[in-house]
Amino acid sequence: MARILVVVDSTCDLPAEIIQQYDIRIIPTYVQFGLESLADDGEQLTRETFYARLPTASPLPTSSAPPLGQSIEIMEQALADADHVIALTAPAKLSGVYNVFRLAVERTDPQRVTLIDGQQLSMGLGWQALIAAEMTEEGYDPAAIRDALIAMQPRIHVWAALDTLEYVRRSGRVGWASAIVGEFLRIKPIIHLYMSDVRNAMRVRTSQRAFQALIDLARNAAPFDRLAVMHTCNPDGAKRLADALRDLHPDFRLITVEATPVLGVHVGPNGLGLGVVRTG
Repeated sequence: MARILVVVDSTCDLPAEIIQQYDIRIIPTYVQFGLESLADDGEQLTRETFYARLPTASPLPTSSAPPLGQSIEIMEQALADADHVIALTAPAKLSGVYNVFRLAVERTDPQRVTLIDGQQLSMGLGWQALIAAEMTEEGYDPAAIRDALIAMQPRIHVWAALDTLEYVRRSGRVGWASAIVGEFLRIKPIIHLYMSDVRNAMRVRTSQRAFQALIDLARNAAPFDRLAVMHTCNPDGAKRLADALRDLHPDFRLITVEATPVLGVHVGPNGLGLGVVRTG
């Protein structure tokens, strides 16, 4: 049976134990603090270091796609270790990662790589990488895996309750954030990422109401095939949210992850989120 490996960028937020279990290859995105460029790989830049630096960073850090040379190197190694690669990326509409992957595929072996725009971030992308890896172990071929992921994407939702809109506004990636920032001076925004679009889902006035809104969104979206709780430097809030949703996932493990620093650049600290795959 042909061996297939999954390659995905680091915005997928997959826990380390899952990456190791399925030998998923990660191409890191980067965080820039001024002229300093750090790989978002958990080594050059850890979550602890990032959030310690963030409050006093001036200007605020920015994010960037992986260097092409490093992407080619990781892709070449995956192709050396496998017969075929499933390559998944953050949304082309929101990031340059897809284009870097595309160039890396063109310069390695495009006949042996299936490139897919994941149209999601965080565990919205991570679930796709994990399901692709599970399908490789079950003997599915690349075309079947691609078709399954594309069919699944409309069932994937990511919601995030942010402590402030300021980081999204400064990132410049979401036009409406700058247009309505004046309305959000005392508002906790809840954003919805769906099929590459980032939208303002609702506005609430307190952190507790934002917390309850996430619970309500989860319950309205159930039942799930997969459910993850995400946070940005907010482990206590993530535990509370996971506990509040425990009854919605009795038959499978709920994953709780701290979002990678590249995402923290755009959403800031103290955020909470959900990444779900609705039952088809």
